[in-house]
Amino acid sequence: AVTMGRMVRVGRVTDFPAGVVTEVEVEGTKVLVVQDDQGLCAAHNKCPHLGLSLTSGPGGRNYADGVIQCPWHNSRFVVRSGENLDWTPGIAGRSVPAWSRKVISAGRKPAPLTTYPVTVEGDEVFIEV
Repeated sequence: AVTMGRMVRVGRVTDFPAGVVTEVEVEGTKVLVVQDDQGLCAAHNKCPHLGLSLTSGPGGRNYADGVIQCPWHNSRFVVRSGENLDWTPGIAGRSVPAWSRKVISAGRKPAPLTTYPVTVEGDEVFIEV
């Protein structure tokens, strides 16, 4: 059975400037909200690799052109779709040789980010969880 989530207000459109990753908490879940060229989109602020934050870590906050890079192991994801572009290519912003990627991946398979539907009503922003 498909269940509809609940709409949770997370702020106003002006709270989410273009090109900036903003973290909000939605019922205990940390969620990234970004405004790309298609509008607002949201994804779970947790890298599917080891469950670490995508917005705080040794590699800093690295977001550009709709793609966020994990500050821990450099995995890259399209925020809007959750698509995994590159799985564990390095550590803390530094690249590593291909042979060591298997070690960094900790035996985990590449996985996408969890994304959430965003609705804008007037200037109010809601995320469905």
